[in-house]
Amino acid sequence: MAWPRLQTTAIVTAAILLAAGIAAVVTMSPPGSFSRVGLRLPVGKGTPAISLGERHGLILASDGSLWAWGSDFAGWPVLGLGNVPSQTRLRHIGNETNWISISAGMAHNLAIKADGTLWAWGENIYGQFGVGTAGRQNEDANVPVPAAPGHDWKQAVAGGIHSVALKRDGTLWAWGNNWAGSLGTGSTSNSAVPVQVGSSTNWIKVWAGTLETVALQSDGSLWYWGDNPDPAIPQGKGQTLVPTRVSPNTNWVDVGFGVNTVFAIKSDGTLWTWGRNADAYTDAHDPALDTTPTRVGTNSDWRSVPACGLWWCQGLIKKDGSLWLMDASDGEPNGPRPPYKPVRFRRVELQKDVVAYAAGAAHAAAPGTHAPIGVALTRDGEVWTWGLKLGDPRGLVSRLELSATKLAKRFGYKGQPPDARPVILQTPWQLPHVEPGTPPK
Repeated sequence: MAWPRLQTTAIVTAAILLAAGIAAVVTMSPPGSFSRVGLRLPVGKGTPAISLGERHGLILASDGSLWAWGSDFAGWPVLGLGNVPSQTRLRHIGNETNWISISAGMAHNLAIKADGTLWAWGENIYGQFGVGTAGRQNEDANVPVPAAPGHDWKQAVAGGIHSVALKRDGTLWAWGNNWAGSLGTGSTSNSAVPVQVGSSTNWIKVWAGTLETVALQSDGSLWYWGDNPDPAIPQGKGQTLVPTRVSPNTNWVDVGFGVNTVFAIKSDGTLWTWGRNADAYTDAHDPALDTTPTRVGTNSDWRSVPACGLWWCQGLIKKDGSLWLMDASDGEPNGPRPPYKPVRFRRVELQKDVVAYAAGAAHAAAPGTHAPIGVALTRDGEVWTWGLKLGDPRGLVSRLELSATKLAKRFGYKGQPPDARPVILQTPWQLPHVEPGTPPK
């Protein structure tokens, strides 16, 4: 006789809490136990890229191969490695070497092959794959599977629970969850198939945040839609449902995201921000200015914000190629309001020739806190990382957490075991990888 669902839920929850409780008292591995000697990824003629999710990372090597490491997020198989839920070493996703674009979201990922086809893996419960299915009947995929149909995709980005993609003809398309208006379709209705965003055919780049989307047109104008950026309006009210121009300026070049905040760089090298917590980064310290771009700091030599699907993309690159981290004014923009400390920029010292870089901050154990993470790929294929140790094995603790998560998933419950204490190292270490064809341990 089947148990009542209430009893099942109670047992599953107890198992997860037990694992988390043990995690809170077990000492993490000391810094000296981490390997600083790693293999090099293959090198080719393509453009490499790094994209970070909440608990995993993706690397597109210059030979077109795709690699992942980290762990499942909230029970969703974000690694794309089949039945491998956790991995501290880089592992090859499949055997193909024709990938040209990647994007890691919180619980789903998107990637494009050289033939213009789009692929996805991870969570699909809201139709993030764009193939017409959503809900429990096709809730996830643990390896890359064909996503939105077509052979003309140019760029695709995975947001919190939505997807946006650009076609070669300059049109923009979106699908997935739309409660915050992040699809830009004029309503808050979800869609499990691609829906065109407006009628413009001059889109050249797009970025997706947790609850918002930003896109650039060929004339240099920047457009925003999704969660209302005004902190005076309750979240989920007054959403921006269609692309709305950010400012009269036509010199925008790159975009990144903070906690309910957008960062953007102009061609003159200045950094700007707007959104619900933007005043934590500006000298104005006035929430009333959060709805329009306000300058951050005094530097005028910024070049780009590396892509990441994290809650907080804190990495920056200057025009001279140097790597930097931006610290929020009070460390936690979700915390108390002013007074704030001035925003701080810290250079990442790597004596290497870096060709790809990403940095951000994921949710940590304590509520409202974030764990920093940074990753850099060198020209000769070395991968260096610092901050949060993705996919960290914790012996008995990790096995208990994994068992609890699997048990929860069997009964239709997905969730991250709470209060799992992360390992965070400040000194960069070289990330090793597993040779293709090596069976998972």
